[in-house]
Amino acid sequence: MNQSGYLHRLQHIDTQIGQAESRLAEIERLLSEDERIRAARQAQDEAKKDLEITRQALRAVEHLVQETRIKMDQSSASLYGGSIRNPKELQDLQREIESLKRHLAELEDRELQAMIDVESREKAEAGARTSLLSAQAEVTAQKAGLAGERDSLIKNLARLQTERAVALSPVLPQNLEIYQNIRIQKKGIAVTSIEEDTCTTCGAEIRPSLGQSARMQANLHYCTSCGRILFAG
Repeated sequence: MNQSGYLHRLQHIDTQIGQAESRLAEIERLLSEDERIRAARQAQDEAKKDLEITRQALRAVEHLVQETRIKMDQSSASLYGGSIRNPKELQDLQREIESLKRHLAELEDRELQAMIDVESREKAEAGARTSLLSAQAEVTAQKAGLAGERDSLIKNLARLQTERAVALSPVLPQNLEIYQNIRIQKKGIAVTSIEEDTCTTCGAEIRPSLGQSARMQANLHYCTSCGRILFAG
């Protein structure tokens, strides 16, 4: 096997290492933070705030209803208690009681609506809480699988690193430096295969003579289009 063959083997291993490391980083991110739980918790927090606002509104209207009833009772006691005999004062009291009755009816309607709103918000908050618990359970189950995949990837990476060390031994230092520089420039792919006189990476046509040289000669040859090291198999 010539130098391009050794580098092609190294490229294959490095590609697998890169894929494994990328997936491992994604798993670590998924294990440390999960958007579903964050969104479900935010929805529950908002539902709690809405519920508290409606409860405060209900307490406020209940207080007004109580105050109005007390005023009505006091006015009724004054009207029928016999302590007031002046006809005009009695008439004013009667008007006041009628006004309080109308106001009380409006307040009781508001109280009823506030009670309906509270009940609705309680259901919404309970639903949001259930959704959060469901998301937590789902993520926990998924994370168990992710943890297993992570362990498998770590073992696979250790094996690949051993294979890489073996694959490096026949590569000349100057060729390894070329390989590493091209990998940096070409998004991780430094070696490309030739199939049917074509570069499998960029699709450019490879002259038969260049392909033959890449196959037979020990020194490295490059795709004239993308600049990657050619491996003729």
